[in-house]
Amino acid sequence: MGRMVVSLRKWLSALLFMLLFIGLTVLVFGGYHWLMDEVLFTNPYETPQGQALKVFQADPPSPDGASIPDRLRWFYWLGE
Repeated sequence: MGRMVVSLRKWLSALLFMLLFIGLTVLVFGGYHWLMDEVLFTNPYETPQGQALKVFQADPPSPDGASIPDRLRWFYWLGE
């Protein structure tokens, strides 16, 4: 009968490769997260600090006093 030969050197090199691969993966993953924490803001939807002004008006009044359906008709008819 044939005997199975197990090479210790082959097993150790495979183990070293796996440990190196896992270690570099963790290093790159952690570095990426650290970089994103440094580059990106903590919360993009947070209220701004300092001299912030609200410059958006939800429903601006029409300059000519027309209703919304009339304005839509003029928009679709004239394109302006």
